[in-house]
Amino acid sequence: MSEGMSRLGRAGGAAALSTLSALGMHMLAGGEAPSLLAVAAPLAAAFAIAAQLAGRPLGRWRLAVVVAASQVALHTTFSLGASEPTGLGGHAGHDAAALAGTLDGAAVHAHGAMPVAHAIAGAATYVGIRAADTVLGALAGIVALALDALVAALRLRPAAAPSPAPRIVPAAQGPRLVRAVALAVPSGRAPPVTA
Repeated sequence: MSEGMSRLGRAGGAAALSTLSALGMHMLAGGEAPSLLAVAAPLAAAFAIAAQLAGRPLGRWRLAVVVAASQVALHTTFSLGASEPTGLGGHAGHDAAALAGTLDGAAVHAHGAMPVAHAIAGAATYVGIRAADTVLGALAGIVALALDALVAALRLRPAAAPSPAPRIVPAAQGPRLVRAVALAVPSGRAPPVTA
């Protein structure tokens, strides 16, 4: 695989992990389901950013900052792109009008389960990106093992030639004299007399 394809694969994995973990945790914390566009747009943006960062080594702190910023952006996008209007109360205590003010990054939501949910999604993304090489290596090993087992199970073996039918050998015939002696009735021997 070329270096460019490897970078694109890593970028796609990081973008999918970040977006889908944030979406799952966002909905588990009580957020409304975002529209398809509100999921596809941040996924595409995350892929574009990850493709630019994929070839550069990021330190732990820089990666943590990027992941945290992506979680804030994903939360905002999911909240503003909810497929059903949430009314004045919003979801998980958010007001849609108040969310619009967070686009400048000044306000951060600090109530309810939503921050914890996005922190968990961010932690999963961080660990997934840091351990990507190890995880991918393990997955490749598992796939190779499964394919080897499948190929071994499906391998066509030549049919074994049927073994020849057992040969029937007639029992050896003893000399006629031995047979005659064995079957002869000794002289003087007669059946008992019935009374």
